Amino acid sequence: MKLKIWAAVLVVAIGVVGFLILRATVFCEDCGPQESGRVEDTVNAIYDLEVSLNERNEFQVAASISVTNYSSDTWEDIGFYLVPNAMNSEETSFYKDDDVWLEIIAVSVNGEESGFNLDNNELLVELDTDLEPDSTVDIQVEYSMVLPQNGMRLSQVDNNFYLAHWYPMLGYYQNGWDIEDYDSKGESYDTDYGDYTVSYDLPQDYLVASSAEDGEIVAASTGTVQGDNIKDFYLAIMDPDEWEFETVAANDTKLRVFTPLSADMLEETSGLAAESYVYFEEHIGDNPFGELDIIGNDGYMEYPNIIEVAADEESQESVLVHEIAHQWFYFLVTNDPYEEAWLDEGLTEFASSLFLSDYYDDDEYGFWGAQMAQEYYPPETYVNLPLDEFKEESYYSTIYGKVPILLKDYFDGLDGNETALDFLAAYYEEYQFEQVDTEEFREFFEDYFEGDQSEFLDSWLE
Repeated sequence: MKLKIWAAVLVVAIGVVGFLILRATVFCEDCGPQESGRVEDTVNAIYDLEVSLNERNEFQVAASISVTNYSSDTWEDIGFYLVPNAMNSEETSFYKDDDVWLEIIAVSVNGEESGFNLDNNELLVELDTDLEPDSTVDIQVEYSMVLPQNGMRLSQVDNNFYLAHWYPMLGYYQNGWDIEDYDSKGESYDTDYGDYTVSYDLPQDYLVASSAEDGEIVAASTGTVQGDNIKDFYLAIMDPDEWEFETVAANDTKLRVFTPLSADMLEETSGLAAESYVYFEEHIGDNPFGELDIIGNDGYMEYPNIIEVAADEESQESVLVHEIAHQWFYFLVTNDPYEEAWLDEGLTEFASSLFLSDYYDDDEYGFWGAQMAQEYYPPETYVNLPLDEFKEESYYSTIYGKVPILLKDYFDGLDGNETALDFLAAYYEEYQFEQVDTEEFREFFEDYFEGDQSEFLDSWLE
């Protein structure tokens, strides 16, 4: 996480925390649909995505999405995020020379051509027949896409292609489709868990890494991967001549690690990844997925079962640990990142700081990145603001700095790091595969600790 535009400033200001700048019904495997933690009405999506790349580096995407109306309302349309449409200078001021090109070819409902409206990153597909509660409809969207060279998140870098939020992602329905305009400060797309089948057809053999369990690392030009109960789906297509890679074990999970051939950092990256992953499983809770892919492409970003980390060893430590911790707080316990960014980014930075503190037996070192972030720019009084109410500078100082530091200070007044980890473990156990908001966090916090916690919570939560 997050914006490359901040790289030079924040790397100087806060050193190893360079990661601060870059960056559907709920299911569990045994219990079927559950009620989401945040919304009163929920939806479910089953995605069948076909993606092909030609020799001119143009992508063709055919998305077929089965949507079930689990709300109590009757729907006249279906709302998706189509984020690539907003990743250009006309829609988003951040973009200048790295626009994504996208052209919709066809939109249909149950095989029949349908009308649609595309505004910023909101795609509303019209329904000729209203969708009643507990009914299902199949939406098909076909489009062409060209990625910018060295873009942010959705990008082509030399002969490598990084597909983030590249397909129509079903939005949340809550008295209407809750789809905000794209905001490059953070993650502005709010998605729920779904099931995915993704097929790819490429002009040559590539290394493929994704949010599914990809298995043995072997270059291929075609393939199909499947993943269930995933919040969103990322796909990397990498030139095998540019990477070294290996698979290492972390408890029962396989970590597939890819680092640049020229960086000579594979062993160090794999070792730290395994240690931090095991730490989070042992202290916070078991991760039920069997594979995590780690790509050293300077993406500094988290996705389900796959992360983008630094491309050099000097920057790797804090970035790697932070993005791995996101598998617990963002993926397995989720939240609306537009309205509640502190719940995933703040708790993730707190968890990664706890690991580094224990790893080096030095709390000052472990929380140094968060401390520097907080001091970089005056943070906001309240941390649970929506993205559009933050200045870019105060977003980073508040979410990545203030949140972990105030939590550290609170737990230091108790029994320190072990108490903090016990709390995170209980929180994870309570809300795994659910979406949480600030009010639910407050209620859980009050119930977990003895005595009235309102004075502490009211000082930083609106």
